[in-house]
Amino acid sequence: MRILFDTNLWISFMIGRRLASLREVLYRHDVKVYVSEQELDEIRNVIERPKFDKLISQETRYYFFEMVYDVCLFTDITVNAISPIRDPKDLYLLSMAESVPVDYIVSGDSDLTDLGQHNGIPIIKYIQLLDMLNIKH
Repeated sequence: MRILFDTNLWISFMIGRRLASLREVLYRHDVKVYVSEQELDEIRNVIERPKFDKLISQETRYYFFEMVYDVCLFTDITVNAISPIRDPKDLYLLSMAESVPVDYIVSGDSDLTDLGQHNGIPIIKYIQLLDMLNIKH
């Protein structure tokens, strides 16, 4: 199964919610998680905001990026997605999904989940992914 996580989920994982289940997903042999440098740049920009200093320790940030670089597959964005999405800043994620292509986009952002799918790629919530993989939540 090829998936990609929306930036908001990566941030939630770092804050501490569901971090154990993320590790379980990332280290499964039947799951390939894709990221792009553009997405990682966005994550870095978000967590550099002062409000995250209290929520995400330097150690957690280091561990997070080590884990991502260790187990995720990197992809270039080679397609420019077209979508009626409410927030055009999320177009890069849809473009990334088409560039791989992935089987699922996993998000907690209603701008994405309300779409339900993009070019035949289902957009699901994290809890749905855990259910599909039979991972306890």
